[in-house]
Amino acid sequence: MSKRLPIAAVALASLIAVSGGAAPATTAPLHGGAVTATKAHAFETLIMPQGVRVFLYTDELAPAMVEKATGTAKLALPDGRVLEVPLKAHQPAAGEPTSYFCPMHAEVVRDAPGKCELCGGMVLFVQDHLFGAADLGDVDPAGVSALIRVSGLRGIEKEATFTPAFPTPDGKAAAVRAGEE
Repeated sequence: MSKRLPIAAVALASLIAVSGGAAPATTAPLHGGAVTATKAHAFETLIMPQGVRVFLYTDELAPAMVEKATGTAKLALPDGRVLEVPLKAHQPAAGEPTSYFCPMHAEVVRDAPGKCELCGGMVLFVQDHLFGAADLGDVDPAGVSALIRVSGLRGIEKEATFTPAFPTPDGKAAAVRAGEE
């Protein structure tokens, strides 16, 4: 039986309201990444040994599909190197942890395939993400800073540029700067 995953809508909405639109860093429960909110979207960014992943969320803070979105990630590494990697749509590999959601009901998010009980049986969508390949196997993710630019977004905000705040070694996140161009 699949487990229900909280989508952090209440927590993220509270953070956005308190910060006037740019949410401070928090860890998302869906994938464990750094969450940044812009005017009309929320993004969850993860630094992994294979590269960077960016998950998209709606203005209702529900999982969203990448669709036509693309982007770039400029990564400043602890050793002084700077990498700029293209971000492209990526489907999760077999066996890779991911989220399944109903595009019509923001509250229906699961950790396994299934059907939406609110829709009467609609098959849940797999949450895809943007991925930028980079060899980060020897890099401490806490020492990486990133500037992410995503374009081709749906809605009033067609493009977003943001700097996710990854947790520091003490477990606290640094301040988030979010904006648009």
